Amino acid sequence: MNKKQKKSPMLKYTIKDFQRDFTDDNTCLEWLKNYRWPNGIYCENEGRITKHHLMNTRKSYSCQECGNHVHPTAGTIYHKSTTPLTTWFYTAYLMAQTRGGISAKQIERETGVTYKTAWRICNRIRKMLDEDQDPFVGTVEVDESYFGGKKKGGKRGRGSENKIPVVGMVQRKGELKAVAVPDTKSDTVLPIIDNRVKKGTKVYTDEYPIYNRLK
Repeated sequence: MNKKQKKSPMLKYTIKDFQRDFTDDNTCLEWLKNYRWPNGIYCENEGRITKHHLMNTRKSYSCQECGNHVHPTAGTIYHKSTTPLTTWFYTAYLMAQTRGGISAKQIERETGVTYKTAWRICNRIRKMLDEDQDPFVGTVEVDESYFGGKKKGGKRGRGSENKIPVVGMVQRKGELKAVAVPDTKSDTVLPIIDNRVKKGTKVYTDEYPIYNRLK
């Protein structure tokens, strides 16, 4: 291959490239294994790097020498998920292409999973990406709102139908973060705040009861 034929490393990674590289769950698992252990898997029983083989019935690799199992998904966002790895990888690909600006509704349409599953996947990926960001500090305001859909009988707010709930956090004189959520229950909203706002920060909210659990 001459210089003119060489593929530029700056060329965009396309959907065709993705479909070629990640054809099924085993391909995704192999990629994850190689990413986590680029020099080979170290077997604690053998005390050295040994050859490992993919198991047919489990998301794991077995040591050729002692049969000890290693799970590439352990400790990752894919751990114990029943959703195919191809769906996880495809969602991550789409979010990377749009810098995270993609809705759970779009993932639901494109992958065929339920909205709840799509939201969970998007939330886990965004949370992983947010871990490298500085948390909100100082004074932070938190509120939730509803967007889209049609009003039923002119009703607005939490009781309205066909609307997407969104939780917003803003650091005074700082940045804003808004997250689309499946509902505004405490088990959904509080982990988002806990993940993005530094402990000890003064948080201002309205009188929505779920915020009473904030320390």
